[in-house]
Amino acid sequence: MPTCRHCSSTYSREQFIHGNGPNAQVCVRCGLEKGLVTKEQANNMYGDSLRSSRLQIMARRYSVFMYIPLLWTLWILVLSDVSPWGWYFLGLLVVLTLLAPVWFIYRGGQYSGDMARLTPAYERPEGH
Repeated sequence: MPTCRHCSSTYSREQFIHGNGPNAQVCVRCGLEKGLVTKEQANNMYGDSLRSSRLQIMARRYSVFMYIPLLWTLWILVLSDVSPWGWYFLGLLVVLTLLAPVWFIYRGGQYSGDMARLTPAYERPEGH
């Protein structure tokens, strides 16, 4: 993968601006910050609504790994002494903990499809 010569970050080829000279090997973010391209020329940058949509999709994908430790903490602090509901909740927690990685892998295809649907098209210029 190419590396930006300004920020030394590694991105896929779609995240670089086109051109020779000062535009060679410059990522879109650095190109905008340094004034090498305008926002209209860098169509693969994400607007506010698109950024928000992508963040929501990511949050839905990884939220299960935030909720499970929170539920375990709730069980340890509050529900472990409550009988019989503490045992029911413990069983549910064990099942959720074991199913979370399976669900994460199973929904990976949909996550990739949603992100691809929200990714702007990359138009390769002639000669590249």
